[in-house]
Amino acid sequence: MAWKQLTIGLSTLCFVKEMRPSEPFLSLYLEENKNFTFEDIRQEIYPWWTYSSLVWIIPVFLLADFFRYKPVIIVINAAAVGSWALLLWAEGEVAMRFAQVLNGIFTAGELVYYFYIFIEIPKEHLKKVSLYFRASTICGKLFSFVTTQCLYSFCVADLYGLNWSSFIGVCGALFISFLLPWTKHSEIFHRVSYSIPKGPTPSDTAEVETDVSDLNDSGYQDYMEKDNLMISGDKLHHSSNEPGYRYKLLYMWTGLKYVYRNEGVFVWSIWWALATCGNFRIYYYVQNYWGSIIGDDTECHDLIYNGAVEAISSLFGTIAIFLTLCAPVKWSTRSEMVMSVLCACNAAFLILMMEHKNIWLAYVMYVLFRTSHIIIVTIATIQVTLHLERQLYAVVFGCNKVFVTSRKRGRWLHFWWLNRAGEIWAWG
Repeated sequence: MAWKQLTIGLSTLCFVKEMRPSEPFLSLYLEENKNFTFEDIRQEIYPWWTYSSLVWIIPVFLLADFFRYKPVIIVINAAAVGSWALLLWAEGEVAMRFAQVLNGIFTAGELVYYFYIFIEIPKEHLKKVSLYFRASTICGKLFSFVTTQCLYSFCVADLYGLNWSSFIGVCGALFISFLLPWTKHSEIFHRVSYSIPKGPTPSDTAEVETDVSDLNDSGYQDYMEKDNLMISGDKLHHSSNEPGYRYKLLYMWTGLKYVYRNEGVFVWSIWWALATCGNFRIYYYVQNYWGSIIGDDTECHDLIYNGAVEAISSLFGTIAIFLTLCAPVKWSTRSEMVMSVLCACNAAFLILMMEHKNIWLAYVMYVLFRTSHIIIVTIATIQVTLHLERQLYAVVFGCNKVFVTSRKRGRWLHFWWLNRAGEIWAWG
C-alpha cells in the first residue's frame, strides 16, 4: 500500500511541476516584456542555462544521494520558483542570467525523480510505476501547452500572465515536494550492501548476453587491492564494518567502469546521450528560429501557435512510446537499423526547416522531429536497461546525462542554422 501512495504523490508532483505555460513563449516574453533581441537571448542569456546545468549536474547527483533525495527535490523546485520570480519581477541582463542559472539547477535535477523511484518502488512494480510517472509528466505537458495556447490565442492572458501561471505551478510543485517521504537508502552513500552487481541472468532476458568476465580480470583485481578493497567472489568488502565516503565513491567509480565495459551499455548509452543532446538544443532554441521567421509581421504575429505545437508533439510522442513498447519487434536485432533510419529522418526534418522560411512547415518539421526523437530515446532506454541490473539504472543514466550536458556546447554533430536571429546549434 505504501508504494501506491508514493506513486500517487510522485505522479501528482510530476504533473504539477510541468504546469509551466510560459515555456513555449519564453523567448517572445524576453523580447517583448524585457526588451531583449533574439540575438541577446541566444548569446547572452540562454547559454547560462546550458553551463549552469553542466556545472550543477554532478553536485546535484551526489548531494541527492547523500541526503537521500527528498531535500534535493525540494531545492530544485525552490530553484524553479526563484527562476520564475526573477522572470516576473526582475529587470536587466544580469537578473535574466541568474534566472537561467536557477533554471539550470532545476534541469540538472530532473533525473533525481527517477533515482527516487528506483530506490523506493519495489522491483515487481517498477515498470508499472515508471509508466505512471512518464504518463503523468506527459499529461502535465499536454494540459499546460493546450491551456497556454487557449489563453494566448483568445487573449485571456498575456505573456506576463502566462509567467504568473508558471510561477503558481512551480510553487505547487515545491509544496508537494515537502510531502514526499524520506528514503532509507540511496545508490551510493546509503546502500544496503556494497557488491558488484552482475548483469541480468539468461532467465531475465533471452535477448541479452552480459559479459561478466571483467570481474576476473587481473588488472581489475589489482586496482581494487591498491585501494584497500578485497574481492571475494563477486562481493566487495572493506576492512571496517562501515565503509567510509572515499570507499563509497570508489565503489561507484569501479561499478561504472565495470558496466561501461559491457558493449551494449556503452553503445546504447551513446545513442541515448546524443539523441537527448540534440533534442535539448532544438527544444530550447527553436523559439528563436520561429521568432526570426515571424519577425515583425503583425499578421503572422497574431497566429503564433507555439503552445499548440508543443502540445501536439507531446501527444504524438505519447502515442509513439506506446507503439514502440507494444510493437512486435525484436529490438536486439532491429534496433540499430531503426535508429539509423530515424536519425536520417531527423536530419532531413531539420534541413527542411532551415531551408524553407515558412512558419507552418517549421511547426510540422518540429513535431516530426520531436516524435522521432522520443522513439529513439525509448528504444535506447530499453536497450540500456536490458543490459543493467536495476540498482545501476540511476547511476548509469546520471552519467549519461552528464555527457549530454557537456556536449550541449560542443562543436561536433551539429547543423548551422542561418536566420535573422543568428545561428542555432541543432546538435551539441
